[in-house]
Amino acid sequence: MKTNDQSGIALLVVMMLGAIIIPFAAEFAYQISIESITASNVTDQLAIDNSLESQYQIVLARLAHDGTGNQTDSYDDTWNEDEVLSRTDEASGVNLVTKIFDEQGKFNLHILAEASPERRVIWKERLVELIKRFRSDTKFDAGANAEEIAEEISRWVNGQTSRGAIPKPKTQSDRAMLMLEELNFISDIFERERLLVDIREGEDVAPGLHRFVTIHGTGKINLNTADRVVLQAIFKNDPDIADRIIERREGTAEGEDGPVDEEEGSGSGNPFTDPNQVMEVEGVTQPVLLQNKVIPAEDFEVRSNYFAIRIAAQKEQSRREELFIVQRVPGTDPNGEIEGFRHLLCQERTDPLEEVPEEE
Repeated sequence: MKTNDQSGIALLVVMMLGAIIIPFAAEFAYQISIESITASNVTDQLAIDNSLESQYQIVLARLAHDGTGNQTDSYDDTWNEDEVLSRTDEASGVNLVTKIFDEQGKFNLHILAEASPERRVIWKERLVELIKRFRSDTKFDAGANAEEIAEEISRWVNGQTSRGAIPKPKTQSDRAMLMLEELNFISDIFERERLLVDIREGEDVAPGLHRFVTIHGTGKINLNTADRVVLQAIFKNDPDIADRIIERREGTAEGEDGPVDEEEGSGSGNPFTDPNQVMEVEGVTQPVLLQNKVIPAEDFEVRSNYFAIRIAAQKEQSRREELFIVQRVPGTDPNGEIEGFRHLLCQERTDPLEEVPEEE
């Protein structure tokens, strides 16, 4: 009987100790798991940091090489090749997806403040047309508010709108804008309608205004990279000319044999080599230019030195996207090495970069 009592007491003690130890053991295991995940995330983040920087330098090297002895820029150039834009860093296992935007293929908002008074009126009319068109085929069409939006942008760029708590920066040219995201402060419609960023709702995709407007560049539009919507805004009275410009630069216009290979390293297609070559496009005549208030030498160019580079890096559960904006600085010799790059902006991005119908 005594032995049975001792066994019962021992069993009771073991059960009590188990009840005490098991929660501690579970908590310990949980902490070990959390620390393991944290360590893995830190390792992934370090790998992402290195891969992002590596990819950025690769893109800069491509842009530098392309800028040597090449007097045009287009999306057929080697800096926009698939092998550069989508790859896996073999050393780290980080997946990298890159999108390069030519900022000089976009509408430069600073022209609304820096052009002559007569040209400001013309460019403002073009901005209205651009806003009417950039989401016209989607449920997020902003055309009904185009006049209001263009007016608010113009007033903001010209420093005629209260900046609230945001101090007006004193830059060399006294510009009112340093970042495109400032547009979110001028009217609640920008944030409410998410005008600046890409939107996806089911199968419906609406491009963001960031694809069509910029605050970087010379103010002239690169004929070789301008989006269809930008060209339609310029030729607002003859929007079909936009398609013919694109066909011409891609080498697919009627009467052409298709894309042609140029010198090694300069890509393919049939890019414009002079702004006045727009007159070679079918339907572009002097009366048409006058009707659309287009002056080729003032409105267009064929080369770019301002680029936005957006890099998405992912490794297992860790992901980060960075946006860089750079200015390529040519050397004194147009056929020689470029001088380098000015780094104008670096931002971590969280807004989605959707595949829009143009890219599909």
